[in-house]
Amino acid sequence: MLGKLLDGRYKVVQVLSAGGFGETFIAEDTRRPGNPSCVLKRLKPAKSDEFYLQTARRLFNSEAEILEQLGNHQQIPRLLAYFEENEEFYLVQELIVGHTLSTEMLVNEPWEESQIIQMLIDVASVLEFVHGYEVIHRDIKPDNLIRRASDNKLVLIDFGAVKQMRTEMATSLTVKTVAIGTPGYMSAEQSQGKPRLNSDIYALGMIGIQASTGLLPNQFPEDPQTGEIIWQDKAQISAALAAILQKMVRYHFSDRYSRVSAVLQDLQKLQSSFQPTQAQKLSDYDNTDEQMLSTTASGITSPALLHKTLSVVRYIPLVGAGGLFLFKTATWIILLGVSLAAFGSGLFFLRSLYPKLARDYDAVFGIILFLSGILLLFQEFKSYRSQEVPIAQFMLTAACFYSIAESVHLRVEKQVRS
Repeated sequence: MLGKLLDGRYKVVQVLSAGGFGETFIAEDTRRPGNPSCVLKRLKPAKSDEFYLQTARRLFNSEAEILEQLGNHQQIPRLLAYFEENEEFYLVQELIVGHTLSTEMLVNEPWEESQIIQMLIDVASVLEFVHGYEVIHRDIKPDNLIRRASDNKLVLIDFGAVKQMRTEMATSLTVKTVAIGTPGYMSAEQSQGKPRLNSDIYALGMIGIQASTGLLPNQFPEDPQTGEIIWQDKAQISAALAAILQKMVRYHFSDRYSRVSAVLQDLQKLQSSFQPTQAQKLSDYDNTDEQMLSTTASGITSPALLHKTLSVVRYIPLVGAGGLFLFKTATWIILLGVSLAAFGSGLFFLRSLYPKLARDYDAVFGIILFLSGILLLFQEFKSYRSQEVPIAQFMLTAACFYSIAESVHLRVEKQVRS
């Protein structure tokens, strides 16, 4: 197949995967400027008789239409084209550049709870869209989630045209029931060839459990009486998240979440009130005034002290602006310049130690303080004498107003949460 030109435009350049029913390639679209790459899927009917081909053609066209609709979601590959050639069926889809989620989920390396919640919300949001078309993906697993390099979003791939066609043709032309999916992520009803929408919820729940324990799905024992997997003793997560995951992976589908929207609602509610376990041990963001200043055994400044220091530094622009109005002598202005430059550069070092405690705008404050300090240090030079103080005053005053506004915003937000 390598080098072959299909439909008069798609040149096969790489084999991605191959199976008994289909193959997946990377191809170049020779009719578009720059020959952009795309994913080409070939579906090979198992039989060549006319009735079988007509059934396959009908299912193929139906599935292609669904894939075209699903491709409207930004985290699902777009269907670019589909065609039939030599009694074989082809899908052309957008190529997603990135890495699979499985490369991030290392064995014996559990994720932080905040990461798990965010990942589950990202994937559940895509599934909610998919299930809106009454489509079951059937193979939710880390290998079918790609972290797109351009925006770091998770993209759900390997949609069901091949799976759906294979299943329906097998069940419509024979009496055999075909199970599609990956062991470990596949629910009981799906393994029996009877998937439901919440079979996808089961698979996503297993990914969440894998992330929370650092273990693969086949490493969990099952309760011989109920069939439920035993996993909670291996996870260091909150009881609330554990309850959500447990409901996602219940053995019987009737005990599970019936809709992804309910999963999303519970996850988003948990996320809005969530304080990461690790961060709580280091510092309580809402009660820093009650914490004692301390240092760690290694001598590195503790997060509590860092948080107080950052809180003070955020008001340095106010002190600097006031100082320029009060002190006019060169000596005081130079000393103020040294202090501001030191605070500005120091802010970057503090952020690097514990970035989780810093605010996004600390970098802006650091730059303003440093530049203002440098300007004031040069105030003795004639070329700077007429402009450096007003410029520094303007920057510091602007930073001061922003700092006050942001502080008010954060306090109002805190009151709303409580």
